Amino acid sequence: ILLIAFGSYYVVEPGQTAIRIRLGQIIDAQKDSGIYAKFPLIDSIVFINSRICKSAIETTALTKDLQFVSIGITINYRIINAIDLYKNIGTDFNKVIIDPFSQETIKAVVAKFTAENLIQYRHEAKDKVFNELRDRLSPLYIELIDFNFVHLDFSTEFIHAVEEKQIALQASITAKNLTEKVSEEAQQTMRRADAEAYSLKIKKDMATAELIELKK
Repeated sequence: ILLIAFGSYYVVEPGQTAIRIRLGQIIDAQKDSGIYAKFPLIDSIVFINSRICKSAIETTALTKDLQFVSIGITINYRIINAIDLYKNIGTDFNKVIIDPFSQETIKAVVAKFTAENLIQYRHEAKDKVFNELRDRLSPLYIELIDFNFVHLDFSTEFIHAVEEKQIALQASITAKNLTEKVSEEAQQTMRRADAEAYSLKIKKDMATAELIELKK
């Protein structure tokens, strides 16, 4: 009696979609929160979260110049059609499509960038992954809301190479600035010498016998 009494209803919480299944056949789905009746021992209820969900994924990839990178991402998504999703994929959709699709898309996009460009144009890579992953998930009743890189970790050797390159570049810029400064100082010295020579020439031309006598 207790089994029948407690098995004759079910509760839908806010943010849930409840799919009622009777002997393997989907009867209906309830999206509004509340209490609903069902046949005990015959009907079973599958609850699917209809809120915005978050998934964290770790993967690895190779850049265009064959640099190994460890990548962590987070994606936010929402179920568009719970019934069709359950019919075609089931409740384990995270492992079946979201995780593998995300990893495959990331690897494909990262392979289009060199390691340095991936760091420099991180937002562009993010947009490419988002657009491609959204297009792949949408036909499978999942709406991609947002995508973010949590980390992009390169090998220690690559990081050292980048640091050395930046140091060499900074030294080159410093040397160039110093050369330009020395060149400018030399030009200023030449201009002062030319001015002094011109002044002396003018004074020489004006040094007539009458002027010298007058100065005396």
